[in-house]
Amino acid sequence: MEDRIDAGAGQSLAKMTVQVGVTSEAHSHSNCTETVHVLSGCIEQRIDETWRTMAAGETCLIPIDVVHQTQNVGDEPAVMMIAYSSGVRIYNKS
Repeated sequence: MEDRIDAGAGQSLAKMTVQVGVTSEAHSHSNCTETVHVLSGCIEQRIDETWRTMAAGETCLIPIDVVHQTQNVGDEPAVMMIAYSSGVRIYNKS
């Protein structure tokens, strides 16, 4: 749920698919934490300056204002569920 769907939801949830070889844009969120849970595939998750390899079933927390990005390093699309601690997230390009 997110605020544009239900005003005052206070959280949002997204399903993200990253194709093989693709890296998302580096960014941060100045108003919320982000929790990434890998459903399938293999990714490298950048949190600040550290890259962490993650596979299906693994979860990480990205604190407020920390630059992060996701890279698919596997041989299939990577699918993740992402939870944000705000119903409206501020997206800051890095």
